[in-house]
Parts: sequence; structure tokens; C-alpha cells
Amino acid sequence: MNLRASFASFLALSLLAGGVLWWGVSQSQAPRPAPPSSPEAQALLDYERNTVEIVDRYGDGVVYVAVTTAPRALPLPPGFEPFAPFFQMPPQQGTGSGFVIDKEGYILTNYHVVEGAAQITVKFHNDPKEYRAKVVGAAPPLDVALLKVEAPKEKLVPLVLGDSDRIKVGQKAIAMGNPFGLEFTVTQGIVSAIRENPGAVGDESGLVPQVIQTDAAINPGNSGGPLLNSRGEVIGINTAIFTPTGQFGAAQFAGVGFALPINLVKQVLPDLKAGKTLTAGELVRNRPRLGVSLLPLSAYPDRLRQQNRLPEAGLMVMQVEPNSPAARAGLRAATRYAYVQLPTGERLQVGLDGDVLLEADGVPLSSIAQLRQVLYAKKPGEAVELKVWRQGRTLTVRVVPQVIR
Repeated sequence: MNLRASFASFLALSLLAGGVLWWGVSQSQAPRPAPPSSPEAQALLDYERNTVEIVDRYGDGVVYVAVTTAPRALPLPPGFEPFAPFFQMPPQQGTGSGFVIDKEGYILTNYHVVEGAAQITVKFHNDPKEYRAKVVGAAPPLDVALLKVEAPKEKLVPLVLGDSDRIKVGQKAIAMGNPFGLEFTVTQGIVSAIRENPGAVGDESGLVPQVIQTDAAINPGNSGGPLLNSRGEVIGINTAIFTPTGQFGAAQFAGVGFALPINLVKQVLPDLKAGKTLTAGELVRNRPRLGVSLLPLSAYPDRLRQQNRLPEAGLMVMQVEPNSPAARAGLRAATRYAYVQLPTGERLQVGLDGDVLLEADGVPLSSIAQLRQVLYAKKPGEAVELKVWRQGRTLTVRVVPQVIR
């Protein structure tokens, strides 16, 4: 799971940018904002002055990312081996955004912006020169990549990483990036919602349990750019939009954009700087967890669930790891099983008599993402209170999540 293409109308922002009509077009250099003490600045509203000051202070830290992919061989029909040179997908070009985080030249962006890149270049605001960059580390399930650019230190304007846990719905949100290849564009709106990731599918979904929804205009090419608060701190990475055109037309802004919370990115930043590419399994192992394997009851046919007198919703405990927090708390795994035929033709093993997790800290549980959202918000040593169904009885179990190696 990640935020990319989990349903037709939920589109990552830079996937279409490589073929846009305005590729390579750049805006003329805009004049610098007036100093705060000047008459021009005094005429601005406080709201406007705040935006102008943030753009003036941090705008040069937002970069234009250009990517060229390597040629790829296409599958050959039987007997066409001699014509292999003609079955090649030519290099593709795409654009996105990113932002500087320190004077060492590290730049954060989305993984889908640079995925498959053979060459990456970045450009700074008001500087036509292109600088070569490389991927240092990545967390594909989170759609995050860390680049490093070799550029003069005076070009590097680090942005400040804020605290996305303190975001309030309704607060100001400023998006910076390069939509449709138009270099350095600023839009603003509000934080519309903090919601469960609408692109979450599968067992990896809990890795990005929440996203920031904003009505600040973001479009293809904005991917990887920063979403900032009124203090100029980065609260998220602009990653995806909901577009009514879906798969039937080019993605376009419809007032609903999504950003990765920056605190989620900060958790993996040391590993990215160390040159790691983090898989879903590695991300899970590095986070506090209960030590259980779970299956949502939504995967059960109604008749099977009713026959075994299971709740309508919840998470069935399929396995409990020895010596885990769940084992010490007394959670019980299933010992009887049935098989469910999936639409793909595969058979899924489902437990029938294990504990069912109904709530975590009062939050009803119907998906693994909801449970992980609660767990990842916990401080070290802080317990989660689980409402558990056990063979027709309801009980409360307290468990302290831990990192399990």
C-alpha cells in the first residue's frame, strides 16, 4: 500500500507530468517581495503579509525535479526474438517537486517522482542551471525518497520540518511546487481534514494510516513539494489528489489534495540518510506493535460469520508471537479455521475461534490501518486499551506496544 493509484480517481501528482504540453516552460523571474517595513508591505493584510514573508524566506528551498528514465525492453511475442531491438520503450521524462532539508544537500520528495530514474536533475528558484542529484535512500511503501544534490551551499535554503501531530483542521496551508512544469508556484488554502488514508488497500495500508487533506491547489508536478503552516514549517509532503476525471482524463485539481504527514517522514529520515531502501516489512519491524497477525472480519462471508457467532466487525487474531506484548497480555489466537474462496480463485484461511479486537482506545476497528493509527500515536511505554470479543464475552485488555526485532 501507498498513496499511489489505489483507486481510479486517486492519482499521484506527478505521474502525468512527463508528457504535459508545457514541459520545460518556466516562469519569468518574479520581483522580490517588498521589505516588511516598506509602504508596499504595510498595505498588505496580515494574512497576505504572512504568506509573502514565508515565500520570501523559504521559497528558494523548493526545487524543480526533472527525471529521465532508462529505456525498457517490452515483452516479446513468441517468434519475435530477432526483432528485440524494436521492442523497446524509449526514455521517459517527468517532473515533480522537492525541498531542501539541510545544508548538506539533502532533498525530500516522493518516491513516485524518481522511481525508475536513470538521471535526476534539480533546479533552484531563480537559477536556470541544472544540478545533478541522486537517490540516497527511499521508503517506497510510504512514497518517500531522499535525494542528495551537489550544489553550492549558498543555493541550499533548508526548510524547517514542523510537527504534523499538532495540526488543526481549519488552519492555513501553503503549497509550493511546480505544477505542470511551471516552475515555482505557490498556492494556499486550509487544512480541510486529517483523515484515514483513502488510498489504503491491503495489509500495508496501516503504514500511512493518516493523510492531510487540503484545498490548497495542487496538480500533477506538485508531487514531493512541501505543505507549510503559517510559521513556514513543513507539515506535509504534497503527494496525491482526488480528481473527478479519474482514469478517463488528465488529473486536475478539484479542491481535494493529500499530503503525507511530515512526522511520518521524520521517523524514517535517519535510515534514508544511511542509504537504506525500506520495505514494508522493515517499516513494520521498526515500529511499536502488539505481535499479532490479524484478519478483518470484513473478509468473512456473512453466513460463515453468523454460523460461528462472530461480531459484525473487528479484527480476528490469527497468530500471537511468543514473548510479544500480546502474548504477555493474554490475547488468544485462533485454533479452528475455515477456507474462503476469493474472486481471484485463491483460498484464504480464516480463523473461527480467536480473540476479535473490537476497539483500540475507544476507536472502532474494521481495518488494520485503524489499529496502526492508534498504535503509532503512542509514546514509548504507553499502553493501548483494547476492547476484545472472546467466545461471546467482551473484555478489556491493556497492552504496551513495543518494537519487536
